[in-house]
Amino acid sequence: MKDAEIPELGGGKRGKVRHVYSAADAHGEDILIISTSDRVSAFDVVLDRAIPYKGAILNAIAKWSFDQTQDIIPNALLRMPCSHIMIQKELVNIGFECVMRGYMWGSLATDYEKGMREKCGLPLMEGLLRYQKLAPPLFTPTTKARRGHDRDVTFEEMAVSLQQTLNPQGSAVNGWILARKVREISHLLYRRGEQLARKVGLTLVDTKYEFGLDSSGNLYLIDEIHTPDSSRYVVFSEWKQKWSGIQTTMESGKWPNVTQLLQDHPEFKVQELSKQLVRDLLIERGYDPNSGGSVTLRDEDVVETSARYIELYERLTRHEFDFKVDVPDGNGITATDASRP
Repeated sequence: MKDAEIPELGGGKRGKVRHVYSAADAHGEDILIISTSDRVSAFDVVLDRAIPYKGAILNAIAKWSFDQTQDIIPNALLRMPCSHIMIQKELVNIGFECVMRGYMWGSLATDYEKGMREKCGLPLMEGLLRYQKLAPPLFTPTTKARRGHDRDVTFEEMAVSLQQTLNPQGSAVNGWILARKVREISHLLYRRGEQLARKVGLTLVDTKYEFGLDSSGNLYLIDEIHTPDSSRYVVFSEWKQKWSGIQTTMESGKWPNVTQLLQDHPEFKVQELSKQLVRDLLIERGYDPNSGGSVTLRDEDVVETSARYIELYERLTRHEFDFKVDVPDGNGITATDASRP
């Protein structure tokens, strides 16, 4: 399902992957009807090819993960009338993406190799290598940018911003207390996600969380959780074996960093069960994220990406994926319908 729009519900807000509609249920409560498409984005660009079953898998993993973490924090999910639709409470988004990093990976590793020794106000020790496990994991919040890239912020900046934006009339919300609570819960959620992943032979490398407040100031987990679009997963045994080889090889001093080692020894690259596959494929095709340009996926790329999403769902949840997913057409998906059990 490449198009996530439901015309019967009006305009809504179109994102890279989801289309979100604000409505009220039969009891007058504000809700969000979230339609998740099979679209995929990379480097802030929505690609021209959709990934079969991707939307259904994202929702299925998110629902499963919401269920696995509701003892830590309540979530906004009310129900799923079909595989591509989530209905959530409409809450006040706190305006930050709370990124948890358990390993030197992705942009963190790239920036570190370029000389960065601080992330979101947190000092990074010398001698770290790409793919290295971090202890403890890092809480690295970013702003939620409507356009362009998100911006890193320190914990202190986050607390001050929460105080200013959520407490304009001197309400009961205390920005510093809320920031500490968000940080603590993010650590607990990441720990739970890593525990669940390790039970099935995986590792949760990094992930992000979003939070919202109701009218009484109660905190909820919103949007999605531990999906391959918001998280990186790898097979633990593969990481362990390749990390050992990387450590030994880097001791020679021949390579200044692991990225250059991987150019000579691509066999050390750890494969991900995440959207990173799409980014890697585009770079292999010659796409430059800095200069932009047209991007496309080949048939085999689409098949492999879909297969990895399905593999992650089945490994993580221990449930076989149902290929007979129901695709919404807008009929019957109404605000009143959302209030039904």
